[in-house]
Amino acid sequence: MELQVCLPPGRSTALLWTFALGLVWSSGRLPAQEPLTGNLGAHDPSTMILCEGRYYVFTTGRGIPIKVSSDKRRWSSGGTVFPVNAAPAWTTNAVPLFDGTFWAPDIVYVNGRYLLYYSVSSWGSQISAIGLASTPTLDPTSPDYGWTDHGPVIQSRLGDPYNCIDPGVLLDDDGRLWLVFGSYWQGIHIVELNPQTGLRLQPQSPPVRLAWNEQIEAAHLYKRGAYYYLFVNWGTCCSGVDSTYHIRVGRSLSPTGPFRDRNGVNLIQRGGGVFLESTGRFVGPGHAGVYREGDRYWVTFHYYDGLDRGAPKLGMVGLDWSDDGWPEATLDWSAFYSFETDARDQGRLYDATLVNGGRLEPVPNRGRALRLDGNQSHATLPAAVANARTVAFWARWDGGGTWQRFFDFGDGTGRYFLLTPRADNGRMRCAVTTDGIPGEIRLDAPFAFPTGSWAHVAVTFEPQRAVLYFNAVPVAIRSNVTVVPWQVQARSNYLGLSQWPDPPYAGWLDSFRIYGRALASSEIRRLARVHPALAHWYDFGLDLRDQIGTAHPRGLSGVRHTSEGLEFGDGGGSYVELPGGLISVSHPVTIECFARFGTNPPGARLFEFGDLQGSAAVRFVQFVPRTASGTARLSFNYSGAGANLDVGPAFDGQWVHLACVLDPGNGRVVVYTNGQTARVYQGVVPSLLGVGSGSAFLGRSLAGDSPPLYAVVRDFRIYGGRLTDADVQANGRAGAGVAALAVTLAAEVQTDSLRFRWPSYALDYQLEAATSLGGAALWVRLPYAPLLRDDVWEMTLSRPVQPQFYRLRR
Repeated sequence: MELQVCLPPGRSTALLWTFALGLVWSSGRLPAQEPLTGNLGAHDPSTMILCEGRYYVFTTGRGIPIKVSSDKRRWSSGGTVFPVNAAPAWTTNAVPLFDGTFWAPDIVYVNGRYLLYYSVSSWGSQISAIGLASTPTLDPTSPDYGWTDHGPVIQSRLGDPYNCIDPGVLLDDDGRLWLVFGSYWQGIHIVELNPQTGLRLQPQSPPVRLAWNEQIEAAHLYKRGAYYYLFVNWGTCCSGVDSTYHIRVGRSLSPTGPFRDRNGVNLIQRGGGVFLESTGRFVGPGHAGVYREGDRYWVTFHYYDGLDRGAPKLGMVGLDWSDDGWPEATLDWSAFYSFETDARDQGRLYDATLVNGGRLEPVPNRGRALRLDGNQSHATLPAAVANARTVAFWARWDGGGTWQRFFDFGDGTGRYFLLTPRADNGRMRCAVTTDGIPGEIRLDAPFAFPTGSWAHVAVTFEPQRAVLYFNAVPVAIRSNVTVVPWQVQARSNYLGLSQWPDPPYAGWLDSFRIYGRALASSEIRRLARVHPALAHWYDFGLDLRDQIGTAHPRGLSGVRHTSEGLEFGDGGGSYVELPGGLISVSHPVTIECFARFGTNPPGARLFEFGDLQGSAAVRFVQFVPRTASGTARLSFNYSGAGANLDVGPAFDGQWVHLACVLDPGNGRVVVYTNGQTARVYQGVVPSLLGVGSGSAFLGRSLAGDSPPLYAVVRDFRIYGGRLTDADVQANGRAGAGVAALAVTLAAEVQTDSLRFRWPSYALDYQLEAATSLGGAALWVRLPYAPLLRDDVWEMTLSRPVQPQFYRLRR
């Protein structure tokens, strides 16, 4: 499958692609994010092309079905290329078992005609052919419209080294036309076509072999600079969520090869670096297609939706190129379970379910967490979340039997991805296998998970390497990893329960996070240091990326990025578009911001979340730094209830630390400015699930009719829970760009010693001492490591002879 733009001569090729649900930005400008997707029907889409302002998709099916759209969002049937029950006569003569279902068509615009190549075959057979049909236009209302079939371009018979399906066409810079094709047998091959006829240029010349594996097909050839890039699929398709399709790539200086991967391995010798593989809901990505607009690149692909019973869909995501010229794309997704009110995912896609008495209970200074009693209580997660590269969470284990599970994602006792606090060797273990115990890839920590104390655990799977972390420190590393979680093809995902008849987990789980990519060690450290409810963190002084989740900005307009943050208002009309639904959740939400405000006109928006109905915002939450009456105001209006909460004078000319806590469960809204409570509202606060999930903006209203915001936004955060007074004050003291926690240091004076304690969840804090206070104080970090015991970090020091002052500091 590929995405192409073919325009008649004279038409501009300056296009803005917003496939399916909106624009996916390349990470060269904005961070990569979860791909945008569209469901075009029951068959895998193969190619999309633009003609006279309308988009056309040709798909697998009888007669070659056509879908048409004017906006790439709403698709309707455009009929078929051939009559549904009247395929060209040559097809059944060439392929006797052909049932009229054409496979994987591809289209290109050459010399005033649209050339459509299609596959004629039957399942598992080598008796196949690639045919060609053409038309001067794709517009069915044009008098020139009409498909002419030109018969077979190339055929394969029993004993041939190739199978003639999955055509992929490349119009080269020099006008030469190439056709790659092939499936199984001896792999992917290429022939040159005549650009005037669309048929083979030299019919007697044998095709050139480009790539091979036992399972290989769906080739796509793309040229960038001096290199030709060959994308191929390994694995099996067409089995819904059981598909093992994944995309690999190699490159060559010639369209006829040799193609080699990043390690120099020829694709004929099973070379090919992994480009896209199953992750989250995106199962079996296949048939890559590359599209370029200016210096932006996109890759399209089809996949089976793990959240929609394996329905085939089309996706598109930004494509980057490494410094050494290799294509890179990330299907950047995550799931986050704050366990504050229920077991829903913050993004409302991968919701969990509590089973057999699993419950959410308060934890001092930590909000709420999942409590499992060791008596079959557990949580289940959707199968798709097991297609992950990182799992990270907080846990407090009560102890008990060996082989309890923090989590176990799998399909019976032969295929699983698990993490246990204590295996039979007395150590914390992560294991993944597709072949039972003999095939396990194991990571064993040097110790068991401690009992009775909170600790942070994470495991990541990089290419060829897996790392197990305890309190953000690597404690086990495994190289040459040949099995990764998506290959488990999990169907039963448990928190607290095993695929085996092992003891259920007894203890707590909190802030459970799953990512589609392998997080770096610095990112694991960040997760372990932040407030457990932090869902999205935009540290604009650093970059534009969501530092915690994967809700990266969808678009920017008119903002200037500096080391101080994002500057709004330079010329007016500046804003940032964030993904919708960031606060449309089931639990309390805290919205926090550090910003320096200029003089704003009344009605300028700091933020607005919600939906647009016609030209009016509905189901919204907004903050205005200056109203017409000269106040700053938080407003919400959804689910039939709302309020306008003035929080003091307008913010003109001020640095402000703002925090807004919306707590539906307690019917309470609290707004803090600079660490102080500015407004408390007690009344009807409907569930945040009622907030519109369509759009989210910084710097403008949903309708785009607000005056410009004049401000520099340094830091913007969204929490899947309520911050306390102490939390807000701790963040204010730490300032923007710093992950702070409200931590209390306790000291016990004994006869000849001092014993200090602080909470087990406060990682990386160190005790410092000074002989005086004030500006001249010299604080010295004590060269001792605290011990984790009974849910606290503890350090005992000799009692000093002279007075000393002590503090905790990261």
